[in-house]
Amino acid sequence: MASEIRLGRIRYINVLPIYHALERGWVENGFLTLVSGTPAELNSMLFKGEVEVSAISSVEYARHFRHYRLLPRLSISTEGDVGSVLFFSRVPFWDLTGREVILSASSATSAALLQILLYELYGSRPLYRCALVENTIPEGAYGLLAIGDEALRLKASGRYPYFLDLGRAWHKLTGLPFVFGVWAVRLEVYQQDPEAVRAVHRALLLSKSLGLGALEEICRHAATLVEMTPANLLAYFHLLNYDLDDHQLKGLNTFYQYLHESGSLSEPVELAFIDDPIPGEL
Repeated sequence: MASEIRLGRIRYINVLPIYHALERGWVENGFLTLVSGTPAELNSMLFKGEVEVSAISSVEYARHFRHYRLLPRLSISTEGDVGSVLFFSRVPFWDLTGREVILSASSATSAALLQILLYELYGSRPLYRCALVENTIPEGAYGLLAIGDEALRLKASGRYPYFLDLGRAWHKLTGLPFVFGVWAVRLEVYQQDPEAVRAVHRALLLSKSLGLGALEEICRHAATLVEMTPANLLAYFHLLNYDLDDHQLKGLNTFYQYLHESGSLSEPVELAFIDDPIPGEL
């Protein structure tokens, strides 16, 4: 493996508390090359080996868990409102069966979660179509899933009469947190150079700690990227959690159980972390 590790970074403000200190040089980063992309782009890059370590959608880990190892104590999650994973609709949610709904092409996790929530909470089975999200629900469609900065902008516009925060809806359904994203490393990369991967993990944890201690500065920076005030951004960041504790793991496993029971996953998912025993190397 090359001495430099390519580290995937989600191209949204929600990861600023994780990456801000790294990008500002507050944490040693000479061995890292940051690669930005949407969650869907990073999912593909990690699977293809175009990055060695990355933030990915929790669904991406589920689909290819045998190829990855999770980095402990890192996630993008929430217990209740998430603020930036939102479904907008022209009609009440229970009236969407048979009507077209646009799913963001940027996040497999949010798309899978929305389908669970609309059926389990509202009994709706819309006709789903994956597309790039614009600033409006397309003509002929009745609903739109938006994530990240696009969701924040659409909510601020107040354009649609019905919107659903997917984090809040999941908590209503299960009483558990929802884990939207995790950090993972390709298994063969970890096997080849576990110390390098541990160094990346330590850098991310330190950057997270420093970032959470500098939220006001991060909010001032984020206000230059989206049309929100620093005060509103601070409230938004306080909705998010970047840890991965037992309670969050229970929420993650519950999500995977829904996906498996619905047939979206062909087998149950096993959570495996760096420093867990590797099969065949015991």
